[in-house]
Amino acid sequence: MMEIREAKIDDSKEITELAIQLGYPNDLETIEKRLATLLSDKNVMIAVSVIDNSVVGWMQVNHTVSLDSGYHVEIVGLVVSDRVRGRGTGAALVDTAKVWAGVRGCNMVRVRCNLIRTESHKFYIKMGFRQKKEQKVFELEL
Repeated sequence: MMEIREAKIDDSKEITELAIQLGYPNDLETIEKRLATLLSDKNVMIAVSVIDNSVVGWMQVNHTVSLDSGYHVEIVGLVVSDRVRGRGTGAALVDTAKVWAGVRGCNMVRVRCNLIRTESHKFYIKMGFRQKKEQKVFELEL
């Protein structure tokens, strides 16, 4: 049976492994520090999906406000282990984001997805999201 719950520091090892699976290599110490910071932020939710006492997915959702589009929540990270994809784990995490948004008075959940993640695009469309736009991301290292 699957359980969705708030992440704990003890989940850091499995969260790290899943981040690596998603293509974001990190080390355990870095993830532990970031997770501790995020868990203390009331505008952030980190949820995990657990099956048989093992974390098989995680999601980060931020509650944000911008001048142009107002208040919304944004899924800024969602990964499900390749061992359990297609079994409802991602959908359960998205449903958790929708409930969290509603509790916060937001009527929109946003997600950005890399252009190369075509399977993820299909998943989000199946979940009821509609594509709003395509964009490029620019970074400036300091």
